[in-house]
Amino acid sequence: MRFSLVIPTLNRPDSLEIFLDGLCQQSFTDLEVIIVDQSGSNLYDNVIGEYASRLPLLHIRSDIRQCRYACAVGAAQASGDIIAFPDDDCLYLPDTLSHVDEAFRKNPDLGFLTGSVINCEGHKTRMGRWLQKSTKLNQKNIWIGLIEFNMFIRRDLYNAVGGFDTAMGPGCRFVAAEGQDLGLRLLRSGANGYFDADLLVMHPDKSDEVGRSRARSYGRGMGYALRKNEAPLSLVMIFFIRPLGGLVLNQFRRRSDYGAYYLRVLAGRVEGYFSKAASEAASEKTHHTVVR
Repeated sequence: MRFSLVIPTLNRPDSLEIFLDGLCQQSFTDLEVIIVDQSGSNLYDNVIGEYASRLPLLHIRSDIRQCRYACAVGAAQASGDIIAFPDDDCLYLPDTLSHVDEAFRKNPDLGFLTGSVINCEGHKTRMGRWLQKSTKLNQKNIWIGLIEFNMFIRRDLYNAVGGFDTAMGPGCRFVAAEGQDLGLRLLRSGANGYFDADLLVMHPDKSDEVGRSRARSYGRGMGYALRKNEAPLSLVMIFFIRPLGGLVLNQFRRRSDYGAYYLRVLAGRVEGYFSKAASEAASEKTHHTVVR
């Protein structure tokens, strides 16, 4: 088996159906799909029944509604050489898996591969800053060069570093940046990571209202990840100064709604970075590094 696609999903059967339908259009077919259903109901039974004859599906139920815990549950059942964790509302392009397969075959030393995002209309996403050119990933550029649903990892390396931090991600206090955390642990283990600007995955843009409602919790996850991974102070300051600048600029322009968004981002990043949990995670990481 070449690919294991682990999909944590909660109460979005319609979105999952669109993803699975797109998966049926892939030019590369050596794959398995592991759906980790956190709904606690029969909500997904019709979708599973419809696609079970078209794709090699494994349907797992989990009572714990935490995205990266669900990933761990699914990954434990995976058998593919390469593992990925697409969002249930994203969409692969028809050549996505063949593109990834070719990249790994051409470079046996490649440990993990990631790419960029476009919205469902095929345009530039509003989901944040991204690297503009293909490049090897390092401990600085990974912060704007990796997103979880467009990340493909050699499964043996994923297992070797323990997978995602299950205290991070949707359903947890530290909602975001679990992909960067995983990528940094892979880099520290000696794995090579690469950002491919031509590797695109579609994902719907969220409304401004949703973005504002999530800004603080997502910022908290980023702050936690920066502290946990002992990011250089110069990099930390960039992630604090940018939302501060956005706040001041939008206040000057009398755009209070956008100013409020940047204030929530900044508050979240400060909360996450200076949290006791982040300090303890950083200390634990340092201890493990010294022991090794």
